[in-house]
Amino acid sequence: MTSQASIRPYLNQAYLLGLLMMAVGLTLSPFLMGMSQFWLALVWIVDGAVGNRDENVIPCGGNAGEGGTCFRHDFKSKFSRFWHNKAAVLLVAFYLMHVVGLLWTSDFEYAMKDLRVKLPILVMPFVVSSMEPLGRKRLDFVMLVYVLSVFIATLFSSVSYWRHDYEDVREISHFISHIRFCLNIVFSIAIIVWYIVKTKVNAPAVLEASPRTEGSSKTRFPVPAFSTKFTINRYLQFFLVFWFAYQIFIFESLSGYVILAAVVIVSAVYAFLRWKKSRGWHIAVGAAALVICFIGVLTIVHFVKPLLKVEPVDFATLEQKTAYGNDYWHDTIYNPVEDGKYVGLYYCKKELQEAWRQRSDLPFEGSTTNGENLEATLARYLTSKDLRKDFAGVMALTDEDISNIERGVANYNNWKHPGMHARLSSTMFEYNLYRRFNNPNGGSLSQRIEFTRASFHIIGQHPWFGVGTGDVPQAFAQTYDEIHSPLKEEFRFRAHNQYLAIAVAFGLIGLTFFLFVLLYPWFSSRKYHTYLYMVFLCIMLLSMFPEDTLETQAGASLFAFFEALLTTSQRERME
Repeated sequence: MTSQASIRPYLNQAYLLGLLMMAVGLTLSPFLMGMSQFWLALVWIVDGAVGNRDENVIPCGGNAGEGGTCFRHDFKSKFSRFWHNKAAVLLVAFYLMHVVGLLWTSDFEYAMKDLRVKLPILVMPFVVSSMEPLGRKRLDFVMLVYVLSVFIATLFSSVSYWRHDYEDVREISHFISHIRFCLNIVFSIAIIVWYIVKTKVNAPAVLEASPRTEGSSKTRFPVPAFSTKFTINRYLQFFLVFWFAYQIFIFESLSGYVILAAVVIVSAVYAFLRWKKSRGWHIAVGAAALVICFIGVLTIVHFVKPLLKVEPVDFATLEQKTAYGNDYWHDTIYNPVEDGKYVGLYYCKKELQEAWRQRSDLPFEGSTTNGENLEATLARYLTSKDLRKDFAGVMALTDEDISNIERGVANYNNWKHPGMHARLSSTMFEYNLYRRFNNPNGGSLSQRIEFTRASFHIIGQHPWFGVGTGDVPQAFAQTYDEIHSPLKEEFRFRAHNQYLAIAVAFGLIGLTFFLFVLLYPWFSSRKYHTYLYMVFLCIMLLSMFPEDTLETQAGASLFAFFEALLTTSQRERME
């Protein structure tokens, strides 16, 4: 055997190891995310060099992706394979657009940081598309390791959640931002569902002699729970689906809820169009999709309706004195609402100050440990427990309540009963503050409204080519002053919308090209019409509305890794 032949299996294993490093790093280790790119680039170079040194090209036997001794991996064939994968070429071109954007950039320090963050969009498509496509077994193994890594990451999050070891529920995502983590969770659900549907049950060898019906190739088991190892795996798969859905629930991510619902609908549509042809199946799937949508609407109405209903109050009959004879102050004009109750009623600041000094060491006029205004947090918390803002109300709080307020928890109900109701409640409170008092600070939705205002202002000033790769922070900092935004300095962020972020940096021309990059594979060929690619594309497209997904290492790596993997895998392996 030649030296090249002896090296080839190790290179195949090294390539697989690089993909596994990325699969693990996406949710567990930012270091592995970066390290895997350099590892894969090194493997690519060595693999090409080994192929170049072999003058006697040996034809590939069987499936080269499964480790066969195939020596056609020289650099010329690699570049040719890459060039013929137009989806990969477009992704690399999108990265190079950022390099071209340096021509009208003044802040090169930020530009270099942006290029480093988005480096996976260059490395992953180029390397993966120019290597031999993975065989089914190796692709399955990569997917398995990815799902298990996501599961392990959720264990860390769940422990923190169950112990209430956080000030903000977003902090329970220990390794990457909770938004990107939720994207990984939703895609993991889709992967498991795909394997549940596509995996076939084979009869175990020990029961091969069991009676079969004529012409049947599968064995029917009277007690499925004890029939085969496969059934146990099935139970684990269903458990993981429900476990991951529960994780979306505890993260209280509106975008996570929306994207998960969209994936369910897209999956139903895919099943309706592709998996069965009988009329009965189409009716069943269509009816199931309608039922799911109906239940979703009812669920939203169930959570939102109580938040919109404000308890009626006869302001003329409000009590004027506390139990200790001090005057109440009633805000009957600009009164914010918390869970259907007016926050500004029955408010006695003098007694609040005195009672709080007896219950906590934090100054009443100061901030909570997470930087929120303590007086406002205390008032909201008392309102959520239906207590008056006076001495008796503060003294009625438990020690756990005091600890919550010190940590910045503003609503007892949202802390005690987290989930969709809590997220909608806090969002509506933030929006009402913004609408009535023009105060977007600290509110996720209201701040995004200001980010959008600033983005459109910048696009209006630089409509065609944007401000360049590196001048985005400078442009936003200047624009917030120009539009007289009420956002405080610490909340003046970038677009938080990937489409607007691209338009700000590269103008409408750059945005048009970006949309072409995203949508080209799906519309160019039916070979990309696979379930996993369709779901992944849906997740990415939706995630880019509330977040600038590609502006972080975790988001760019997730996008580049699976975009490269799913567009280079053969269709018969992905359907």
